[in-house]
Amino acid sequence: MKLASLIWVSALLFGVKYVMDWAYTAWLPQHYIFNPQTVNEICNGVLAQYKEKPDYEVESLLTDVRDALAEHYGDKYINEYLNENWVFNNAGGAMGQMLILHASVSEYLILFGTAVGTEGHSGVHYADDYFTILHGEETAALPYALKPEVYTPGMTHHLQSGVAKQYSMPSGSFALELAQGWIPCMLPFGFLDTFSSTLDLYTLYRTVVLTAKDMGKNLLINKKF
Repeated sequence: MKLASLIWVSALLFGVKYVMDWAYTAWLPQHYIFNPQTVNEICNGVLAQYKEKPDYEVESLLTDVRDALAEHYGDKYINEYLNENWVFNNAGGAMGQMLILHASVSEYLILFGTAVGTEGHSGVHYADDYFTILHGEETAALPYALKPEVYTPGMTHHLQSGVAKQYSMPSGSFALELAQGWIPCMLPFGFLDTFSSTLDLYTLYRTVVLTAKDMGKNLLINKKF
């Protein structure tokens, strides 16, 4: 009886994995509204305007990136830039701060960075992650690497689904992060550090509320999966 149950559970898990893999390549992409190359071009278009402004405020750059995205994709898909909606993010041993610009079941778009610097594990995700540096830099490495990958403003670090890296960002580094795939599968990575180390339940609460609110809006109002 135990062997039969084990076989049944194994078959069920295999079936679920098969369906999710099929949907990842054949169904979810039909619901994407963001294009990684286009997002990179938008970021670089804004960065080009700041090349002659060596003493610019980082917040001005971030708000201009948000506005350029809204101009291209529409305000209904891109949230407002509000200081009160920035939240801490602890994941993989790294700590940063993020502002959710868009969240749905198949995609998220956030501003992510750190005022003081951070380093940690990228996580292993059921999604492709595109990390475009806006200010500062990011370094990353695979487990066998003896030299770091270095990403500077305008460059996009593509972390493929299922791949793990160590990464770091020095003080004052910020990026635009686009993730596409099974976004709900990424949420535990962003939440578990709360229970294992930080115990920052208020930040967890605000993150859940902001994420759920935007996912619900895009699912029900914008008809966006």
